[in-house]
Amino acid sequence: MTPSIAVPTISLDRDPSVVGREVDETLRTVGFFQVVDHGVDPAVADAAWNAARDFFDLPLAEKLAVERPAGGLYGYFPMRSESLAASRGEATPGDLKESFNMGPGIRPSLSPVDETEAALFTANAWPAALPELQATWQAYYAEMSALAERLMRIFALGLELPADFFAPSIDASPSALRAINYPAQTHAPEPGQLRAGAHTDYGTLTILRQEPGRAGLEVHDPATESWVPIPPTKGALVINIGDLMARWTNDRWTSTLHRVVNPDAVLGSPAGGSQRRQSMPFFHNANYSAIVECLPSCLVAGEAPRYEPVMAGPHLAGKSTKSVAPTA
Repeated sequence: MTPSIAVPTISLDRDPSVVGREVDETLRTVGFFQVVDHGVDPAVADAAWNAARDFFDLPLAEKLAVERPAGGLYGYFPMRSESLAASRGEATPGDLKESFNMGPGIRPSLSPVDETEAALFTANAWPAALPELQATWQAYYAEMSALAERLMRIFALGLELPADFFAPSIDASPSALRAINYPAQTHAPEPGQLRAGAHTDYGTLTILRQEPGRAGLEVHDPATESWVPIPPTKGALVINIGDLMARWTNDRWTSTLHRVVNPDAVLGSPAGGSQRRQSMPFFHNANYSAIVECLPSCLVAGEAPRYEPVMAGPHLAGKSTKSVAPTA
């Protein structure tokens, strides 16, 4: 069956108002698009990417030295330690991936409102065996933060709001940068087990770098109940919105279900099950205490908002805790 959705590629090197209208039209039907002409320094991006690959190639003991603490958000996540489908209430085996996360770090000027917010601004753990990881990742985190803020301005224009509308709600964003390694699969997955189970993202937007020649990311088309691949495109970054932005727009925009399938399910994969894959997503979030409620341009006259106002931080925390895979 022919999918009813398409994931377009959008150039950011144009009038932001024009781009905003194009983004609005896209996000009304599918919560994903790719961007080119995004201005991210390729040298900075490649340095962080290569450092991530070097990290995953370290002996397991050295990776476990920076394993995230119990309940923590940053550091090393071993294989199968997450089940993203669990965030939707599905019981599946742990995802076939390992990852490394960093957050914004300690901000002395910030006064957390509770322990949950304080946990978002804790110190990051860096592997002693790979000292270049910290500097390269901090530089890339800054690039991603700048791009996310640019996209939020474009989002505002697409929603018929002032360009700086979201600025007060994202100036202390607890965003996270992650690298994910999907190792070559030498054994058959368990029933229902994927590289990343079907899920939606939780925050405002995600910026994803994929590895050329290593497909697997798919988005769900609810009209046909099919899955649409997003092949890696050199130089392009995949953008999608999360549940919080869908809520903010009163579902004018769609937080689309997506997954990463196993390599033997990737059509045209030259390496079959031996294929290794890496990706780097940047998860942008609103300020912890930002109140998210229906935007004025997203409410039809005479109708009530679909959702009650919510504080962004607890919304994010509630989603994140559900994705921890069972230990059994």
